[in-house]
Amino acid sequence: MSPELLSTAVSLGETLVGLNLSKGQYARTFLGGGVFSKVDFSQADFRQADLRETVFDQCNLVGALFGGAQLRRAVFNQCQMEHVDLRSANLHAAVLNECLAMHGQFGQAVLTMATLAKSRFDHANWREVNLEASVITQCSLVDVCADGAAWLHASVLECDLAHLTWAQSTMQRTVFHNTALAGKSFVGLTLDGCMFAASDLTAADFSSVPMRQCNFQAAKLDNARFDGASAPNSIFCQASGVGVSFVQADLRQALFTGAQLDDCQFQGANLHQAHFAGAQLARSNFASCDLTYADFRHATLTAAEMRQATMLRTCLHGAKTEGAQMSDRKRALESDPDLAQAEAWQPMAG
Repeated sequence: MSPELLSTAVSLGETLVGLNLSKGQYARTFLGGGVFSKVDFSQADFRQADLRETVFDQCNLVGALFGGAQLRRAVFNQCQMEHVDLRSANLHAAVLNECLAMHGQFGQAVLTMATLAKSRFDHANWREVNLEASVITQCSLVDVCADGAAWLHASVLECDLAHLTWAQSTMQRTVFHNTALAGKSFVGLTLDGCMFAASDLTAADFSSVPMRQCNFQAAKLDNARFDGASAPNSIFCQASGVGVSFVQADLRQALFTGAQLDDCQFQGANLHQAHFAGAQLARSNFASCDLTYADFRHATLTAAEMRQATMLRTCLHGAKTEGAQMSDRKRALESDPDLAQAEAWQPMAG
């Protein structure tokens, strides 16, 4: 079908079903608002075409060329898109649902406010993609190259990011929820207000990363490294992990409420006004830390190493400190009997 005839059919509002338009030449053609269902567009050329608000339903787009195309608010539903070329395409607010886009080329594409759901992008090129405000749900991004991508305000939910790389990427207010990030390195990135709630960060590396106000609530942190990280006001409530290292990290006013972090390393960390109420910290090392005004009420500090730590007005109310080594304990606040009595109060039966 010629470009002119296809454009005319689209402009008349026809739904095109079951056509074989493989290797069609539609570069720079206006096809905005078209509806295509089960059409074979394999290896078709749509470079710099206007496809805004177009619907591709169950189409074959294997090897199709969309370089520089206008695809604002386009919908791709259950499409085969292996080796598709979308470099520099505008996919603002586009939807890709249950698509197979392995080995796809998305370099420098605009995916702002896009929705990617239940799709596979394994081994794809996402270099310098703009993902601002996009939502990526239940997708496979195995071995994807996302170096230099902008993840501002993006949400990544229940995805597989194994072997994905994101060197020199920008992450601000990015949300990773229930996503496997085990072994991932964030070294060299700047994380600002990112959320990693309930994510698996086993052996992840955040060494020397600026990460103010990041949220790791209920995250799995076994053997993760935060050495030298700048993470003031970050949240680690209910996080769990053994062997986590926070050596020399800036954790001022961080929240570790209810965290389970036995056998962890905090040597030399700045924990000024950090909150550890109810945390499990047995055998953890706080040597040479700044614990000024830190709150360990009802925390477990059994056999903790806290020598040379500054403990000016550190709260130890109700803390379990058997076997803990504290050289500055005399300046800490011990258990308050009146507060303990109030905490134990129960209303009279009947």
